[in-house]
Amino acid sequence: MTRFTRLLMAAALLAAAGCSGTRKSSLNPAYETEVVEAEGMAPVMEGNAEAAKKAALGEAMKSALGLVVGVYVSQEAMVSKSVLIDENITSQSEGYIEKYETLKEWRDGEFYKVRIRAHVRKEDLSAKLRTLESEPQKLGNPVIGFDIKEAADGKSQQTDYAALELRNRFTEAGFMTGEKDKADILITGEAQTAFNTREGLGGFVSYRAGLSVSAVKQGSGETLASVQESAGGIDLNEAAAARASIINSAKKAADQLKDKVLKALRERSMVRLNLANVRTMNDLSEFTKLLRNIPAVRASWVRGYSNSVAVIDVAMHRGGAADLSQLLMKNGKLPVKVNRTSSYDLDAQLQ
Repeated sequence: MTRFTRLLMAAALLAAAGCSGTRKSSLNPAYETEVVEAEGMAPVMEGNAEAAKKAALGEAMKSALGLVVGVYVSQEAMVSKSVLIDENITSQSEGYIEKYETLKEWRDGEFYKVRIRAHVRKEDLSAKLRTLESEPQKLGNPVIGFDIKEAADGKSQQTDYAALELRNRFTEAGFMTGEKDKADILITGEAQTAFNTREGLGGFVSYRAGLSVSAVKQGSGETLASVQESAGGIDLNEAAAARASIINSAKKAADQLKDKVLKALRERSMVRLNLANVRTMNDLSEFTKLLRNIPAVRASWVRGYSNSVAVIDVAMHRGGAADLSQLLMKNGKLPVKVNRTSSYDLDAQLQ
């Protein structure tokens, strides 16, 4: 059994009762720690109980850290990145635990067991977990939706060959995909294919498809990227050849579109901030000064202000709406309450 497997088992066993809650850090009140209880055990080798006790304490720390990791990382991500998490985080558990106290230690047959209460530094852990994320996750983890119309020989088709191929390629690249009405970015466009020839194909049929798609931010309507591609398809009958041509055109377009979307997100990592309870222009001025003094913020623009609500575009050096919400809630100058966040939108209010 690997060390990470033991960690996952310990986290699962302790998940129901191991969390004691979130506390302010005793070293820096601006940050928070997660307080958890966890157990560790180690075999007593050659009668050396002291060495077993030390090893059991180390395992208890890893289990405590694993419990917190399990809160912030999905089970799917934990499984897919188990080696990275084990090598980069749990092997350095003491670096993420601000303090701990031993609640109980005892010998149980050939094993030594230790139970601790640990204060895990949430910010340090979250920062490290971000280094293990895919690039789409680092850029706000947007949900990608697809709405591509298809036609063959001038007739509309109720098929989704291009959308399915693009969805698979975006998923492989680490993007989240979902329903088009709930997506942060919509891949929209059309794929048209038409008969090409039968000549010289030994009974096969050839079709030629053209694909034109754009990646558009929902809400703002901003176009992040556009791609046009064409490709042929050959098969035994017209329907199969038409399908092959559309799929082949989507395959050619997929990497270009994915790379252009990533590039646009890196260059234009923009959050739309809807800020309520802005009573005066002086309040708005103070808030914009606060925004521009946040290191992660590249720039900001007020797009509208009426009825005590300001609409502000915030360009980020890194991160998305969730990162900005954390920074705003921690600022010590203007108390801000966050009401809702998505990948690129943030609803908040001055208190």
